[in-house]
Amino acid sequence: MPLPRVTLRIRNARGHLTFFRKMVRKPDDRIEAGALVDVHGPDGEFVGRGFYNPRSQVAVRILSWTPEDDVLGARLRAAAAFRQSLKLDTDAYRVCHAEGDGLSGLVVDRYAGVVSVEIFSRGWFLMLDRLRAFFADATLHVAADDEIQRIEGFRLPAAPPPQGVVVREHGIEFRVDFATGHKTGFFCDQRDNRQAVRALADGRDVLDLCCYTGGFALNALRGGARRVSGVDLDEKALEVARQNARLNRMKADFLHADLFNYLRQTKEKFDVVVLDPPKMARDREELPRAARAYRDMNQLALGALRPDGVLVSCSCSGLVGEEEFLGILRDASRSAGRELRAFRIAGAGPDHPVSSLHPEGRYLKAVFSRVP
Repeated sequence: MPLPRVTLRIRNARGHLTFFRKMVRKPDDRIEAGALVDVHGPDGEFVGRGFYNPRSQVAVRILSWTPEDDVLGARLRAAAAFRQSLKLDTDAYRVCHAEGDGLSGLVVDRYAGVVSVEIFSRGWFLMLDRLRAFFADATLHVAADDEIQRIEGFRLPAAPPPQGVVVREHGIEFRVDFATGHKTGFFCDQRDNRQAVRALADGRDVLDLCCYTGGFALNALRGGARRVSGVDLDEKALEVARQNARLNRMKADFLHADLFNYLRQTKEKFDVVVLDPPKMARDREELPRAARAYRDMNQLALGALRPDGVLVSCSCSGLVGEEEFLGILRDASRSAGRELRAFRIAGAGPDHPVSSLHPEGRYLKAVFSRVP
């Protein structure tokens, strides 16, 4: 049976993954919001196949450039096979990275026996039964931002989160608590950067700012750090960090504090400082405030660093580009009177591929700098 047809107002549309509502002609026949449709250009040429939602600002999300019979199954199988080919030393990894896997609006992470799904469109809400069938070997945990649900026109049924699990990453075990965890439960995107900090930590004093459940802190200890302190404002996350330390028979000082207050008051100095704050800009209006916050916290972090130390500064704000973030770090270094000598500029791990058609998918920046 042919799919409903949607026609764009714009020409030369092939190669774009999303189309705003103003770019789409109103269909002659009613099409259910979130339905899978065939998308055509104004001259009738086939553009692609994807989800259509007339009530959303993003009215069309392209999933395929050809009229495939099984977009979801084919793309998910390819995404899963790619992760297996990476031979990651972990059972916590991203299975689907939205546009990076040709599945706009869908993020899937696997944590041992639990698959955690975050959806960003009504189309994926209507596909949940198929997602459950695809991941039938695991417990499925589905989440969506409240504002996304309002805009896209769906409501996830209330359901208790699954039991927490213990995952393994490069020989360290971490508890993942789905009841209190941010986003899908654990930040697998920082896996390679955590291992890079481990390699730098031998015999050094390490400060992990915005430490969450202790990912960088425990890797520093496994790498032979002399002493590790972790600071976070989330008391529940800190309790999980302490549990993780006990689980791995490690000892770190985890402190409940605002990082600005802590850095202004502490007299301690460290050889390695890791700064991994939460997303600071969710829309463009927040960008000026986010830039100031990044500059101020990095300036203060430099004040806690000994000469010839290492600053690892991260940003997960996709709206803040790499060049802009590097500029913010330069401003912070000038204000602090310290020079930054960047030796590693990294992003998320290989299980977070970035499409050339959606460069915004490269959201994570991790800048490693020697500070003489």
